[in-house]
Amino acid sequence: MIIAQSVHSPAMFRIGELTAVELATQFGTPLYVYDAAVIRRQIANVKRAFARLPLRPFYAMKANANLSILRLIRGEGFGCDAVSPGEIYLAKRAGFESNDIWFTCSNVSDDDLRAIADPGIVINVNSMSEIDRVIALDLPNRIALRVNPDVGAGHHHDVVTAGGGVKFGIDLAELPSARMVIEDSGRRIVGLHAHIGSGIDHIGPLIESARRLLEAAAEFDHLRWINFGGGISVPYRPGEAPFPIDEYGAELTRVAEKLLRARDLHAIIEPGRYIVAQSGTLLARVTAMRVSAGHKWLGVDTGFNHLVRPSKYGAYHHITNCDPQSDRSEDVVVAGNLCESGDVFTRDSEGNVLTRHMERTNVGDLLAFHDAGAYGFSMASHYNARLLPPEILVDGNEARVIRERQELQDLVRGME
Repeated sequence: MIIAQSVHSPAMFRIGELTAVELATQFGTPLYVYDAAVIRRQIANVKRAFARLPLRPFYAMKANANLSILRLIRGEGFGCDAVSPGEIYLAKRAGFESNDIWFTCSNVSDDDLRAIADPGIVINVNSMSEIDRVIALDLPNRIALRVNPDVGAGHHHDVVTAGGGVKFGIDLAELPSARMVIEDSGRRIVGLHAHIGSGIDHIGPLIESARRLLEAAAEFDHLRWINFGGGISVPYRPGEAPFPIDEYGAELTRVAEKLLRARDLHAIIEPGRYIVAQSGTLLARVTAMRVSAGHKWLGVDTGFNHLVRPSKYGAYHHITNCDPQSDRSEDVVVAGNLCESGDVFTRDSEGNVLTRHMERTNVGDLLAFHDAGAYGFSMASHYNARLLPPEILVDGNEARVIRERQELQDLVRGME
C-alpha cells in the first residue's frame, strides 16, 4: 500500500557554509556529512538546560562513534557511555580518560569483561548473573547498577529499553539482592543508572524514571553518581516541535537537586541521538526513475545498508533535492540500490511504502537525507557487498575527510 505524505523543503541546501552540491562534487556519493556547529549547538543546549544540577554530561557513543566526532565531544567536557570493548577502544583512541568512561553491559561475555583491561572504567552491570561474573573474575572496577525502573518509552517498540518485556536492567525488586551480593564481596556500588528508551519526545516518563531512581538511591550508602540516561529526541519532520530540553532540565532539577547536593552526588545525563542526529546528512545521487502502479519511483546510489532506520523502524527522514532545477513538485517513492524489496526510504511505521511530496527530480540530481547523524553510519553494513561511504566533517567553510571511502579490497580484508 502506498500512502501520500506532504513535506516542504528549501533549495540549495547548505551544510555549514558549504553547499551540498559542492561537497558531493568534491567527495562523491554516497557521502555522510556532519556539521560541527550543530554538534556544538546541541552540546550547549544540554549544558544550559541542566546547569543548576551538579552535572557530569556523557555521550552515548553508539549513536555515532567516529573518532573525530568523539574528539569534538570530548573537547566540550563530556564523558562517554560505551557498550562494547570496541567502543571502549575507540573512546580511548579519541582521548577519553578511564574515569570518563562507563561500560554498560548487555549480556556480555567473560571475554568482554576481561577486555575492559582498565580498572578506572565503571562497569554498569545489567543483571544479577553479570554481578556474579564480575565478582568471579575478580575485576577491580567500580560497579554501577543498570536499573529497570518499570517505566519505558521510545519512538518504536524496538527502542524501548525499560518496563515489561525488555532485556535491560535489574528490576527494582532485585536491587536489595544486588546490593547484598556486591557488598558481601567487599565492593561498593558507586552509581545507579536507568535508560528507558530512545527517541522520547516528552518529559513525563523521563521524570517518572528519575523519581524511581532517586527513591532507590536511599538504600545505597556509597553512591557517587546517579545516571538518568539519555534517549531524548530531535524533530525529524518539518514543523515538528523540538524536545523541550529546558523544561526537562528545570523539572529534573526540581526533583533531584536537593538530594544530589545533600549527598554530594553528580547527575549524569547521557544523550546520543540528541547530540549528533541533526548534524548528519547522507548525500546520494538519483540513478534511476520508473513508474509503477501509477507512482513515480526514484532510485538512488545508497540503501538501507547505509541508513537502515526507515526500513528497520519505519523512521522518517526528510529528503530534499539539494539543487532543484524546477519550482514544481511531485509525489515520489524513494528507493535504494539493494536487491531487497524493503530497501525503501519512504515508509511508515507499519512498513507501508509512502509517496513523498518533494521537488521535481531528475536522474543525476543530488538528494539529502536529513538528520542522519545518529544511528546512520553506526548501523551501516556491507550487505550486498556494497561499500561503506566516506564521512566528512564540515566546520564553517572547511571540510575534511574523517573516514575514507572504502575500496573493493576492503570487502575481503581478513578473509584470505
